[in-house]
Amino acid sequence: MIATQKRDYAALLRGVGVKQKSRKGTLERILAILEKEPRGSRVLDVPSGPGLLSGALAELGFDVQAADLNSGDFALHGRVPFQPVDLDAALPFKAGSFDVVVCSDGIEHLENQFATFREFARLLRPGGSIVIATPNYLNIERRLKFLVTGSLCTPVERRPDFLSGPKVERGHINPLTLTRMAYMAESAGLELVDAGTALGKPKQVFLFPVAAVVAAWSALLRKEQRERLFADRTQSLGMLMGGKKLIAVFRKRS
Repeated sequence: MIATQKRDYAALLRGVGVKQKSRKGTLERILAILEKEPRGSRVLDVPSGPGLLSGALAELGFDVQAADLNSGDFALHGRVPFQPVDLDAALPFKAGSFDVVVCSDGIEHLENQFATFREFARLLRPGGSIVIATPNYLNIERRLKFLVTGSLCTPVERRPDFLSGPKVERGHINPLTLTRMAYMAESAGLELVDAGTALGKPKQVFLFPVAAVVAAWSALLRKEQRERLFADRTQSLGMLMGGKKLIAVFRKRS
């Protein structure tokens, strides 16, 4: 299972001196996952935003490369190396440059995630890992919302500047479930090794009977069906009753 916290990562993040834009709990969980990585490992943090996670990883002793679309938002110039990038294009790094790629709150904003997984895999050394944090569309509340609305997330606002002029933030244009991500990862030579959730939703306890029915249905699936759906993770009670954020870890096959 996804690692539990061993130290006060919230205090570590506060010490970086950069405002935390994401909900508290996600970056802390990512830091806990990376705790087991050897210090000095080369880590790509993309999209890095203002650099909060990059700064915390540097404090822990990792060799960090931050990257994002807009260099003007990055607050740690001179402390952490930064490279402007477009995640919808090839990334300007050599193959096998990194031990770990972290993509927090980014994959759901991209046009072609199959290409993104292939690019991340290219950048990884054999045995390297990718940590992805994205909204969790598999908890039971999200599933019921989809049943009613037919949409995984809030419909994207359509504006003229999305199609012309400088590239702008367009929202969650490509929401992903764990099943789709795992399939994309396998197509890129990666394998799913762990998945869990963060940012709990306590009120979901009232939906437990529905989650139990889904989990029971999953238990009746044939082995090949379970494997195809990654059902041991996607249909588990832990995922069904899990929080707002999905955190998945993939490894590049040696």
